[in-house]
Amino acid sequence: MKKNKKKTVSLKKRMNRTAILAFYKKRQLRGDNARLSDETGYSESHISNVKAGRRRITNELANAMYYISHRRVSQTA
Repeated sequence: MKKNKKKTVSLKKRMNRTAILAFYKKRQLRGDNARLSDETGYSESHISNVKAGRRRITNELANAMYYISHRRVSQTA
């Protein structure tokens, strides 16, 4: 007999770009702008503008933000 096993979909596949930005903001650390800049080719000032909401987030940047922060624990203050 075949069991109906529910396949779990990763968190990344369930979140849109805005949700990824919110997820990243909870887990960001010092130096992440430089790391994101190196990985994506965008300038640090552009990444800062994206995080502040002055620019739109691209798929490439959203993916980089997710992969940098997905193993981190959420920061609580």
